[in-house]
Amino acid sequence: MILKASQRTGTKELAKHLLNVAENDHITVHEIRGFVADDLAGALREIEAISRGTRCSKFMFSLSLNPPDYADVPIGDFEAAIEEIERKLSLVDQPRIIVFHEKNGRRHCHVVWSRLMYSAHTHHMISIRMSHFKLKLMEVSRLLFLKYGWKMPEGMKRAADRSPWHLTREEHRQAVRLSQDSQTLKMLFKSAWEQSDSKETFIRALEERGFLLARGDRRGFIALDIAGGIYSLTRWIDIGTRELKARLGKPETLPDIGQAQEFINARMTENLNRYITESKQRAKDIRQPLVQEIRAMVAVQRKERQSLIEKQQIRWIQETRVRVARLPRGFKGIWHKATGAYKKVRAQNEVETKTSLDRDRKELHALVRSHLLERQELQNSVKSYKEEHNRETLRIRREVAKYVSTATTPLQPVKSETISLKAQMAEVQSKIALLSGNITLLQSALESGLISDEMRGTIRRMIERTLETLHLKTVEEKEHREMVQEKELVENQFLLNRYIRQYAELQVKQEEESRKTSANKQFYDIVMNMSYALNGIPRWQISVISPPPEKRLDEKAFTATLREKSNTELLSNITKPYRRPPVDPQTATANLRASVLEVKEVLRRAGLQPDGGKSAFDPTQKIKMTVPLKASARFNARK
Repeated sequence: MILKASQRTGTKELAKHLLNVAENDHITVHEIRGFVADDLAGALREIEAISRGTRCSKFMFSLSLNPPDYADVPIGDFEAAIEEIERKLSLVDQPRIIVFHEKNGRRHCHVVWSRLMYSAHTHHMISIRMSHFKLKLMEVSRLLFLKYGWKMPEGMKRAADRSPWHLTREEHRQAVRLSQDSQTLKMLFKSAWEQSDSKETFIRALEERGFLLARGDRRGFIALDIAGGIYSLTRWIDIGTRELKARLGKPETLPDIGQAQEFINARMTENLNRYITESKQRAKDIRQPLVQEIRAMVAVQRKERQSLIEKQQIRWIQETRVRVARLPRGFKGIWHKATGAYKKVRAQNEVETKTSLDRDRKELHALVRSHLLERQELQNSVKSYKEEHNRETLRIRREVAKYVSTATTPLQPVKSETISLKAQMAEVQSKIALLSGNITLLQSALESGLISDEMRGTIRRMIERTLETLHLKTVEEKEHREMVQEKELVENQFLLNRYIRQYAELQVKQEEESRKTSANKQFYDIVMNMSYALNGIPRWQISVISPPPEKRLDEKAFTATLREKSNTELLSNITKPYRRPPVDPQTATANLRASVLEVKEVLRRAGLQPDGGKSAFDPTQKIKMTVPLKASARFNARK
């Protein structure tokens, strides 16, 4: 399992994180050891109170144990791993807190130790040294993966194979605070850095993704998004400040945070803000049914767990009373100890107590495991929604970036209060270039008599640069269109393949239904054209389509109707000229059964036993029925 640890302070923030019901489906405070307080917040405050008498600034050691999603890890295995970590880090018998979290169909464990202990040698409170704890935890983590046979991550096998999209705890928490997907943000910054080779190309790549390069207050280089979020480039790109300076130059040449935010606010019009708000609300509306389903599932699971815990507590009290009743008191208790029976009863009680604890743990673990599997099924829908939401967020970010980004950058910081004449002229020239943007306007400006020859030369150079820029833009737009067309072609090909598979599946189903219908028609033709013998019907092993409920035959009602008919009416169905009825596969079985019942009724009235019995059919026996001569002849002929 993955082990993440840190030396830390901040008891209030830690207690809030460990008891955060909003982000976790289920929270279980498993153990509080070595504290006077019996609740989590009180135990953490107790550690902080003891640290006031020392000079230790980070008096807690926090650890999280994260097994793979597919692993079924009982509580005993978590406890064994925690004890092994305590031996490695010299934290044996230190006060600790164990909390289990269940989130997104995955169960993990948090452990918090107090680093403070009393030294009998110095008679002072000291803090336990946590030297090289990351290397020690990595060794324990590898052993756990090998012990349980889990698939070891590539980065744990060899450091060079570590994923470049790996997130630190600070990056993940920052993304959560800004309501962004951390993996997507990491990919955006890294892809922008990898596809650029200079400061200008990197700024352009960031603008296409909705970010603006600026100078931070404490860090050298930062990026701001359209919502005002601040991201440190050294953290999100995983490179040092020296490498950033080698490509981007000195941070002093960039605008500070305030100027960058003013630049973004000036270009974020009311329509853009409304567009972003509507997009967020639309995503929230799509997500709301799934959130409600998750909340309903969590509520049901909490009730089931609470019910099981209450039943176990009641059973534990009853079993404890039975065990206590085995130990007599008073003189009988003394005699019990003197004869040695006390030890036997005590050993029996200890064995039963351990068995009961193991039984309760297994029951609770089985329930928890079933809840995790149920939640994991729903988490698949959540993952597909998140992927769609990330694609939509990237699309919105690119669209908004087109409106926010311009050909100019925010105003640079002014080093002196007095602006020289040369700087003012340069500023006016940049405004002219910005406002013109049209070669025709620039060419017409050359005819103006108010400008000097130097200014005319400057305008000519601006025209040349404008032509170069337009050419580059045309090439970029062409490449962009080709990329879009290629992407659309790939998407269309994927849709075509999917529809072809669906059509093939439907065609197979249609052929199967056609074969069933054809078999029913053939069987119906055979049944309607066969000649029935009065001594019974041949019983064939034929499978036909079962008729729908509305077309099934009520045999009791049909038999009662037959018995109310006279002999003439009953024989008229058999002796009348045969007319082939319309083919209806759904009523084939019902019609066949009706014909059988009619023949049985005729045989019954003739004194015969159609279902077989002691008396066999006698061909010489006369049928005691009065029928017309013509009908009798036909009937005897068929007989």
